[in-house]
Amino acid sequence: MIPEIEDQDYDSRPMKREYDVISIDGDTHCIRNVQVCREVRVNLEVNGVHIASLTASPRELAEFACGYCITEGIVRQISDIVKVETDGNHIRITVFDIDKSTLSRPKEIRTSGCVGIVQDAGEFGIELPTGTRVSRAVIFSAMECLNDHAVLWRETGGTHCTVLYDSHGTAVSHAEDVGRHNSVDKAIGKALLSGIDTGKTFLCCSGRMPEGMVSKVYHAGIPIVVTNNAPSAAGIDLARRVNLTLAGFVRPPRMNIYSAPERILVD
Repeated sequence: MIPEIEDQDYDSRPMKREYDVISIDGDTHCIRNVQVCREVRVNLEVNGVHIASLTASPRELAEFACGYCITEGIVRQISDIVKVETDGNHIRITVFDIDKSTLSRPKEIRTSGCVGIVQDAGEFGIELPTGTRVSRAVIFSAMECLNDHAVLWRETGGTHCTVLYDSHGTAVSHAEDVGRHNSVDKAIGKALLSGIDTGKTFLCCSGRMPEGMVSKVYHAGIPIVVTNNAPSAAGIDLARRVNLTLAGFVRPPRMNIYSAPERILVD
């Protein structure tokens, strides 16, 4: 079952704003008009309980909320979410039959900048199945195409982009946001709302891959994550513990594979 989504204000929330700036280039300067991405404070509630206040780009907030509930371990599957309502910058989520202790768990500020739910060791007790395997050529192609989906980044230079691909390299979901963690949540939320089996995808994103980001990918059941940037030591350790394939510095023709290398096929 797909959650009921109520987002009446979607089109009224602009993603960028124009500013006149002084642009200096060497010994010359001029007045130039530039596009700057917007950010808003988002308040997230689950069953009437305040979960977190975060900063995010102002669109696809319902998709973000669904993804956040999955990637932070609040719910196990998208069908557990009954309804998502956005009222301005407030997001109210109704979840079926949730343990109240889940909603009272402490929060933490992570190195990714995300307000996350504190995870205990039991959250990572099940290893990911081998699942999807992807060729090295497909991964390189996906990384090269990442910026094709980053429309707002090309206009402002101020967002991160996340894309989910199937094993053949076809993009099945993508999202941009001022926060790389938010872009992951949005892309995953969009995929799940579209009925996509995330266990048959791999995730390609910009930005570093610390433990909190690896945790999000794990909770979504995605077996492979690749980034053009660096992981952290804790991110690598978690990926190895849960059998998640983590590749960093993916810049054709090079990449570093830090964990579960068997899922990346040499052509």
